[in-house]
Amino acid sequence: MVREGLPGAGRARRWIAGATSALVAAGSLALLGPAGAWAADPASLLVSYDFSEVGGTVVHDQSGGGRDGTVVGGEAWRGGFMQFTGSNHVKLPDGLLAGRSAATVVIETSPTALSGAKFLWNIGGSSTSSSGTGQFFIQPVAPRVAITKTNWSGEQSVTSPTTLAQGKWQSVAATIAKNADGTTSTLRLFIDGVQVAEKANSTVNLSDLTTHTMNLIGKSAYAADTLYQGGVSAFRVYSEALTAADLTTIAATDAAASASETVAALDLAAVNEQDLSKVETDLVLPTAGGVTWTSSPAGIVGADGTVTQPASDTGVVLTATSTVRGETASKDFAVTVLRAPTADEAAQRDVDAIVLAHADDVRSALALPSTGSRFGSELTWSSSAPAVVDVEGTATVAPGAVTRPAAGDARVVLTVTATKNGVTATRDIPLTVRKAVELAETTDYLFAHFTGTEGAASDEQIYFATSRDAATFTDTRAAGNPVLSLAKTQGDGGVRDPFVVRSPEGDRFYLIATDLSIYYRGGWGSANATVTGSKDLVIWESTDLVNWTEPRFADVASGIPNAGMAWAPEAVWDDETQQYYVFWATRADGNTELGDSVDMYLSTTRDFRTFSTPVKWIDRQGSIIDTTVIKVGDWFYRASGDGQITIERSKKLDAVTTSATAKTTGTDQEWVLVGTLQSILNGSGTCAGGSNYTGACLEGPEFFAYNDDDRGAAAELYGLLADQYGTGRGYLPFRTTDLNSTSASVWSKATNVNLGTLKKRHGGIMPITAQEYQRVMFHYAGVGTNPDLSVEAAATTKCVAGKVALVASVKNADTRAADVTVQTGYGTKTFTAVQPGKTVSQAFSTRLASIDAGFVGVSAAGTGATFTGSTEYEARAC
Repeated sequence: MVREGLPGAGRARRWIAGATSALVAAGSLALLGPAGAWAADPASLLVSYDFSEVGGTVVHDQSGGGRDGTVVGGEAWRGGFMQFTGSNHVKLPDGLLAGRSAATVVIETSPTALSGAKFLWNIGGSSTSSSGTGQFFIQPVAPRVAITKTNWSGEQSVTSPTTLAQGKWQSVAATIAKNADGTTSTLRLFIDGVQVAEKANSTVNLSDLTTHTMNLIGKSAYAADTLYQGGVSAFRVYSEALTAADLTTIAATDAAASASETVAALDLAAVNEQDLSKVETDLVLPTAGGVTWTSSPAGIVGADGTVTQPASDTGVVLTATSTVRGETASKDFAVTVLRAPTADEAAQRDVDAIVLAHADDVRSALALPSTGSRFGSELTWSSSAPAVVDVEGTATVAPGAVTRPAAGDARVVLTVTATKNGVTATRDIPLTVRKAVELAETTDYLFAHFTGTEGAASDEQIYFATSRDAATFTDTRAAGNPVLSLAKTQGDGGVRDPFVVRSPEGDRFYLIATDLSIYYRGGWGSANATVTGSKDLVIWESTDLVNWTEPRFADVASGIPNAGMAWAPEAVWDDETQQYYVFWATRADGNTELGDSVDMYLSTTRDFRTFSTPVKWIDRQGSIIDTTVIKVGDWFYRASGDGQITIERSKKLDAVTTSATAKTTGTDQEWVLVGTLQSILNGSGTCAGGSNYTGACLEGPEFFAYNDDDRGAAAELYGLLADQYGTGRGYLPFRTTDLNSTSASVWSKATNVNLGTLKKRHGGIMPITAQEYQRVMFHYAGVGTNPDLSVEAAATTKCVAGKVALVASVKNADTRAADVTVQTGYGTKTFTAVQPGKTVSQAFSTRLASIDAGFVGVSAAGTGATFTGSTEYEARAC
């Protein structure tokens, strides 16, 4: 069966057309190696896909048989190949090999992740752990070809000692044909046209497969397996077992096409944030698919993208060359690298690049960088009001600590100086530091959660519930109407595991959450979410719990080698170091010391924009996830899901734990086991019975403290929620008067808690004030009255007889009458019963010829509502 041609002449013609388009678009594309072409397609060709589509969900069959495939889960065309992202796959026509006794399946692929249980392709039916309807398939991780009449228990298979390589194009082929005895078959596996494995006595034949409705590329016959990840540029199915010579020739032809398609798909502008005509920093140069880089002139852009700025602006031609099994293709990119800045330019650009979060609304400690973000200048700081904004720091507190003034809002100017090679540049950054506030007593609760059913996009979004006593919760919105959400085009399109943290001053809130949509990923069986999940946290901010910023995404996990996701984040403020500690779970294969790759990581931040390099905080023999922390006195307590719901305590929050299980002894500077819910409450039985408290039944533990008015006779009372994921019932509440106790008489399952209509999945409960409760219920549930008055204020200065006069005016823009007080450094005035729509004014004599810019404080009180704010006035000299 030796032929002089290769199947797929249509592919060669399509590739030439695609290459021409790329040539026009990129300016230069060259095929450096020979490309073969088949003289004729063999009659046994059933399906031929070349993945040259540029859009849509149809994979067109080039064989002439009209057997088109369908992309499921999101197309990802790359101009000659398709990227299998771990969330998508291709559905082949039913009955493709029905009634056949022999076949060849050839796929040209460049894997991007080779771990876990997955199929490269499947022909036949489906399977479960206990039954199945039979499949013919390849598993790519430890490459093997197999066939079974049922499921795994009946497999006839052979495994290759040669493994596949990530980021490299390879031709992978499997053949099957009945032997001369008519009862057995021979299975063969080929990589790059070379036979690597053979089973000559398979007792299962292709004709034994009776179900042919689950023919797939990139998806397993088992629903729980992950989807394949990698590029695919060709896929063919034949109704005969091709020879090794045929498969060698196919591999050579596909190599030339893959090399060309790889470089044609490169888009430097898409992977680099900086303008390629004004390059100043290192470039990202993609290498997947066997791509290497050279540049001319040499010495400016390295093969790894490192940029050395020249003495003058210089045009550089970057050449990407893809080499696939000896076949090469190249593509040129023209960039301009700007000259190296002088020392004073570098210093100035470093100070100009500084952005301080909320500079016009400072309420808490600031993150002050010490190194320039662009050119590495040394940054030093000075403050016009060191008592308000400290820029010196201490042994435990980094520079940037803020002490809010008691008298009113303050204007503070920070001066930053950048030093580069002995040259300096400075910049003044004005700040508005808000007046200190005293948080009212917390009497109520806010519960942020998601519903978790994953049957619709709205299930994996943020919902709020409230409670007056932590016993009865009221949903503020109905199912399908979240208070905060992501669009499909934002991040992963869904958000889970929300946690709300209040700033130490009390009047700023951060809601942090997992960027993940199992719904959009096609369900847990297709999600591959721990390997291809987002490494970002989703973050919203608010100063009142109802007006939230747009969501932003903070990449906290990309710096972790082999990180696959960042899940279930929480944060806690530490008074001693004046910063937040943020922690989350990341799977990082190969980055663990004790078995399982899912560990807890820890980072610090002051603004939820700049995060320190993450450290591995908890490493267990098994996976550990969903850690929650609460501080009681000098002690921190944490509960985690690690096969149990394990409770530990320490006086040192950031102490690193590396042990197979929680340590049972240690100092107060280490995390030491208190107990597990199962051991404390003497749990037993099944998940359905409701008294098994192990990690097999419960996950997502969440601590919270009860308010004073809800503790009854107890001096202290704490809640711990755990998600009954094993039975799908949502949260199960527990209570204790002593987190350090291991007595069942101190701990109890709370049986009198009504969590509301919506299922509560992994979230967090935060104590709130009565006014905050009223505000949330009014804005989200439409219940009660608005606790916030609408007030508009303005202040101006003028000269009167050579002295500065300060004039403040306040408009009652509400529908309720209010008493209004205006407070300045030059006097205070109260107006009683200011009617809706009315404006009141007051002039204050400063008795000074000049004054600096400042603020006028404004407060108002009406029936069941208040307002507190300020308005700024400019400096004046008379």
